[in-house]
Amino acid sequence: MIIVLGHASLINEKIYEAPVNTYVETLIRQKRDFVFIRHFIDGNLKSTVYCYKKGQLVSQKKLFIISRISPLRYFTEIVSSFLYLLRYKNAEVMIAADPLNAYTGLLLKRFRRLKKLIFVTCDYSERRFDNSILNWIFFKVDRMAALGSDQIWNVSKRIQEVRRSMGFSDKKNILVPNVPSSNYKQYVDNKRNKFCMVTLGLLGDQLEFDYLFEAIKDLLKKYPNLILKIIGNGPKEEYLHQKAKKMAIEESIIFTGHLEHDKALEHISKSGIGLALYNGNWNFNFFGDSMKCREFFCFGLPVITTDTHSTVEDIRENNAGIVVEMNKKSYIGAVEEILNNYGLYSKNSSVLANKYEDIHNKLLKRIIGKDV
Repeated sequence: MIIVLGHASLINEKIYEAPVNTYVETLIRQKRDFVFIRHFIDGNLKSTVYCYKKGQLVSQKKLFIISRISPLRYFTEIVSSFLYLLRYKNAEVMIAADPLNAYTGLLLKRFRRLKKLIFVTCDYSERRFDNSILNWIFFKVDRMAALGSDQIWNVSKRIQEVRRSMGFSDKKNILVPNVPSSNYKQYVDNKRNKFCMVTLGLLGDQLEFDYLFEAIKDLLKKYPNLILKIIGNGPKEEYLHQKAKKMAIEESIIFTGHLEHDKALEHISKSGIGLALYNGNWNFNFFGDSMKCREFFCFGLPVITTDTHSTVEDIRENNAGIVVEMNKKSYIGAVEEILNNYGLYSKNSSVLANKYEDIHNKLLKRIIGKDV
């Protein structure tokens, strides 16, 4: 039996979670027996247990959680998960994303209900809570989870370096980027349009569009068939619609709205340039790994991104795209450079994707000790 614990966000009635969804997709594809517990960061929905047999969902149930008061929510998430999982007397491995879920694994190991604990560090920030007491508790739990886990899987090189500075050896301290499961392979043969730029994610205050729209307006004079495809929804969606209309570029902007993961991958596979223009408002992105960039690499899309996350190190080292300043001139220069040397950047992007090919399946096979 395998156990997966993660936290998700509910935004505009859509569930967002990474990288836990990749582990779930991998286990479903491999027809494994596993239990998946999904908590919600803000308590917007009930925590739910999903039970799978041979990759098929067979049952689900809600857990009792006190959702309104944050400290009590965190405490009851740990207690409810622990009490539910006590029924499994010989679980092989738990993949726990974030310190609170990993702490549940520590309790199960102490009660001899769990053999191996994988602590997945999805993101990191030097200060998590404004409340100094909560902040101290969080990092205390983080340290306990790191010490008590069998392996720490970090989504970025920057987080891996933080763990290294804490004294954890590379044998335990492993880099596992946010690469998608192999579901993307069904779309790899799709024909790409190199003049179609694509971005995806929550349309909120963490992505930059104002300078991008200005750049597109100028670029259309030279590349009249240039397209920007925006996958996702969020609080700024209507603003972006109106801005595109006001700038008279609405015919070159395609809004798909929110799409299920496989459908989003299909759209990416038919695009030519991937955009990940984070503006830095979410400070934890600095240590994070960009899932959208990893998905772009899988289809050989050159990437244009800002220096606000850890994935830029791979992009620069492999010349798989261009890291830009957050302004119109920089965006225009990056698009022109990539279009003029598209084959080179696309090849380098594919090489970078191959570097981490099938990493989740390989690590699961190694940690469980049998074919998965």
